[in-house]
Amino acid sequence: MKVNVAKVRYSEGESILFDLVEEFSSFDLGSEALSFHAPVHVQLQVNKTNRAMLVYGNIQTELEATCGRCLETYVCPLSLSFHDEWVFRAQATEDLLESALLLDKDEVDITERIFEQIVLALPMKFICSAECQGLCSVCGANRNLTSCHCGEDDINPRFAALGQWQSKD
Repeated sequence: MKVNVAKVRYSEGESILFDLVEEFSSFDLGSEALSFHAPVHVQLQVNKTNRAMLVYGNIQTELEATCGRCLETYVCPLSLSFHDEWVFRAQATEDLLESALLLDKDEVDITERIFEQIVLALPMKFICSAECQGLCSVCGANRNLTSCHCGEDDINPRFAALGQWQSKD
């Protein structure tokens, strides 16, 4: 994904909009592999200020993920907003060297920056739905698809006495 900021580079107060769509390849997060189910759609608004360019963006895509409870594959929609600061290396101040994206030319490849935003927005664990019941710990059946009665009679012996206790209210 490349954008050209030449139009706003020298004009303070100038603004430009970008609407980009690109296919991203699958990636590995170490413990899980994720693939894109839909192209990545990015909308950017670049505003020139006196010292840098302020970038406001929206990213929309769909990921194919595996549920952490039931181990089924599902499509996870992803929609996020972000803001960024871009500055040309020659104009960078001390504080901008640490926080801003440093530019050397007018054409900027933002693929890594967009990918970084997507990875930062991912959940710690993918769950297909809030109602997902997961797998049975005894027989391994997907409890969303079949009812399982394996664990109903298993009582921890340390708590067996509580089963005999009845409230007198």
